Amino acid sequence: MNNNATLTQAISALRAETGLLATNVAQRERESAPGGTPPDAWIDIAPPQGHPVRFAAEIKVIDRFTALGALHARARHWAEPPLLVAPFVTAEAARQCRSLGLNFIDAAGNAYLNVPGCFVYVTGRARTVAARPAGRFKSLTPAGLRIVFALLTRPGLVAAPYREIAAAAGVALGSVGDVLADLQARGHLAPREPRRILATAALQEEWATHFPVTLRPQLQARRFTAPAPNWWKGLNLQPLNAAWGGEVAAHHLTGYLEPEQITIYTAAPEPLILKHRLRPDPDGAVKLLDTFWPLAEDAATGSETVHPLLVYADLMATTDPRNIDTAQRIRTQYLDVGNDAPDSP
Repeated sequence: MNNNATLTQAISALRAETGLLATNVAQRERESAPGGTPPDAWIDIAPPQGHPVRFAAEIKVIDRFTALGALHARARHWAEPPLLVAPFVTAEAARQCRSLGLNFIDAAGNAYLNVPGCFVYVTGRARTVAARPAGRFKSLTPAGLRIVFALLTRPGLVAAPYREIAAAAGVALGSVGDVLADLQARGHLAPREPRRILATAALQEEWATHFPVTLRPQLQARRFTAPAPNWWKGLNLQPLNAAWGGEVAAHHLTGYLEPEQITIYTAAPEPLILKHRLRPDPDGAVKLLDTFWPLAEDAATGSETVHPLLVYADLMATTDPRNIDTAQRIRTQYLDVGNDAPDSP
């Protein structure tokens, strides 16, 4: 995606739909702006009455709302109100933006702006031809996400032979070369031997954004109701070939979150269902999903939970503020540690 083109198109579409004039702040002003990691741009939008409002803009493709929570959490550190700028925002994602209080504009003319002196809410504009998504990158396919997860969660695997990578990810051997080539082409993998991951934090964030949309739907999710609300407390899942994910895993990792939804990844659900008398219920608080990695290797480490990266992805996909806050704690405590290392998360 060309960020400059997307920004220019979104600004033009906003003016065409609403008459509002938006201006991209000069680069020299942006470079001197205070704060930590800066947004992609600063945009001044002039309401019909009053002074222009400066927004901190993040330019990215979001066709679903799973990535909105991450952007909303990151934007809390910016001095200016956040503004998502996208090629296209679906009606569903627009509603989620409004629920989160996240301003956005897109190249089709859809927009949500809610600041003093200015309220705009436009949805239902059709996606432009230029905004239609191209084919997925190899590392963002279901097999690609399995491979990337293995690389991010097993230090040293990135430099291993293709056959070992394929076995760790549970994919066909032929998939590995294409995925590694894609990662290299997009700057996630060093161009020379030995292979090593570059910008681990960015790759973690990309994986967490795409996992709920692309890979998790393939994991045969089923919902159940348990006989008692606290049935999970003190339960060791390892003998049942399963591990905690989501809110229960976050509770174990941080001691901060009191779980409301129970997520379990399992390679053999039947013994768990029978032993704990779980009853099928489409609205139940217990969700069982298939594992997509060799669970036995995790069991050997004595861990009760899935890897923190998967816990982070589960929590961020909910857009629940308490889950997002806990996800940021997990990122700080478990994922940001060692991010400067060449081949580990």
